Order: sequence, then structure tokens, then C-alpha cells
Amino acid sequence: MKTAVPYASEAARVLTPVSTPHGTAVYLVDPHADGVTLVRTPTSAGAPEYTVRFDDVAVEETDLLFDRGAVAALHRFALAGALAVGDGLLAGALALTVKHVGERAQFGRPLATFQAVAGQIADVYVAARTVHLAVTSAAWRLAAGLDADAELDIAAYWFAEEAPKALATCHHLHGGVGVDETYPLHRYSSAVKDLGRALGGAAYRLGRLGERVAGERGCTSN
Repeated sequence: MKTAVPYASEAARVLTPVSTPHGTAVYLVDPHADGVTLVRTPTSAGAPEYTVRFDDVAVEETDLLFDRGAVAALHRFALAGALAVGDGLLAGALALTVKHVGERAQFGRPLATFQAVAGQIADVYVAARTVHLAVTSAAWRLAAGLDADAELDIAAYWFAEEAPKALATCHHLHGGVGVDETYPLHRYSSAVKDLGRALGGAAYRLGRLGERVAGERGCTSN
């Protein structure tokens, strides 16, 4: 069973890991084939997303996309792509909020001139820059053919931990307009929620990172 699969019903084929006697390979599977069940799941942004269940689904050798050993590589690139999207979402929300507090006046002054507002927008900037640097580092290592697993885990944790809090601050700084579903900030916020959930959430990402650190320390001590 696979969760958080976007556009599964609309897709002609889905990338699916399949266990074989020699390991795990990746096949192209028809989402409407016999044995495949699609269950629509709710999302914050309203985009189509599904839980996909497989029960004795027949696959052909012609459907083989990647041979054994490729699942880990596929996961790395999928995670890097998701994080790049998240990086852009956070940057977009920050730019929208900076524009708002720079133009919105209160007591005859732009909101951005108030110390409390400036401090909060600075926190969002720091979160956005941290995520951007972590994602860029991971993507660069992938592109260079280097081991990027640790950098991907770090970037995924920072996004899952910091992005939702940063978006909450952006909503707060927008005041009433920040909760309007027709205002662009709502789309950024909803997409960040869905992406964070698809990544497993902050606790899960921190757990993976902790396991990696513990494993590396164990190897070093041995």
C-alpha cells in the first residue's frame, strides 16, 4: 500500500516498487489494473491524492523501469524534487508577506516599521533561507554524483519543522486577509501542509536523522 500518491487516478502509469527474488525493482503499473484499489484522501490544497492498494497485481517484464537497487536512487530524486517545491513555496509566502507588511499601514505607518512585525518577518526569513541552503546543498550533491542522503534528511527535517511555523507567522502578519481562501497565501499554506504530511512530518524526519547520526557514530566507534 502506498499513501499520498498525487493524481493516481488521472495517471496512465504509476512508479511502483515491487519485491523480486533479487531485490526490489521499480515497475510502471496501470493504476486501473485488476488488483489495484484507489482510495481518494483529503488534502489541504484540494489536489487529487490517493491511497493506492495492491493485491496480486500482475506485472510484465516490459513494465520494468528500473532494475533492483534503483529504489533508493528513485527515492532520493523524488525527495529532492519535493523539497525543491517546498523551498519555492516558503520563498513565495515570504515574498507575499514582505510585500503586504510593506504596503499595509496602521497608525499612519507601514506595518514593516513596527519592531514586533520586523522581528517576526525576520524569523520567517531565517527559516526560508535555512531551508533553501539545506535543499540547495542536497540537490548539488545529487547532481554531482555524491552521497546526499544525510543532506536530504537534514533538508527534509528543516522543512517539516520550520515551514508550517513560518506560514503560521505569515498568516498572522496578514491579519484577517490571511485566512481568506481566495488570497494567494492560502494556496502556499495548504501546499506546505500537504507536502509536510507527505514527507512524514517533523517527528518522523527527526527520527530518521537521529537514526542516521546514531549509525554513523556506531560505525566510527567500531
